[in-house]
Amino acid sequence: MSTPPPLRSRFVTVLAWLFIGMTGFATLIAVLQNLMLQWLLLPAMRTQAMPPLPPGLPAPTQWMFGHMAWFFRAFLLVAATTLVAAIGLLRRHEWARRLFIGLMGLAIAYQLFGLVWQWWFMGSMDAFMRAPGMPADVDAFMHGFMRAVQVFGTLVALALCVLFGWIIRRLCSAPVRAEFRPWKAEP
Repeated sequence: MSTPPPLRSRFVTVLAWLFIGMTGFATLIAVLQNLMLQWLLLPAMRTQAMPPLPPGLPAPTQWMFGHMAWFFRAFLLVAATTLVAAIGLLRRHEWARRLFIGLMGLAIAYQLFGLVWQWWFMGSMDAFMRAPGMPADVDAFMHGFMRAVQVFGTLVALALCVLFGWIIRRLCSAPVRAEFRPWKAEP
């Protein structure tokens, strides 16, 4: 007599469907962005003389403009990989559970890196706010606005890190691990 398959938790099913929906849409958007980039933007940049970046542009901004195409490509890769992992998670494959845990860890690292990047990038925007001829009250308003954006971005990033950590913890729990098929099929 064979043992019955383990019960399927709602947590894994809901998590998988949420990520299938979100990353399915994100993958579609990323494919369209990359097609537009490859067919429209990059050929136009090669055939037309693009104006140089303004002098005195902060280093983070220069770096972002210099590597813009790679941001779109990386977004497509991560979105498609997460979609595959979410589908595998729904089907209760062990490789998908491990890949999904790794992607959640990568998302935490990305959020923390994004915090550092945000504060560095927003700090470099002070050069724009001190442009010649800019009224003093605009500078004060923009400085306050930038700080509010930084604080809100920090709170959102930390909340996402907590959420992703909670997902990792749940996926590593014994009851959830028991739902997944082993790497090799049993004879």
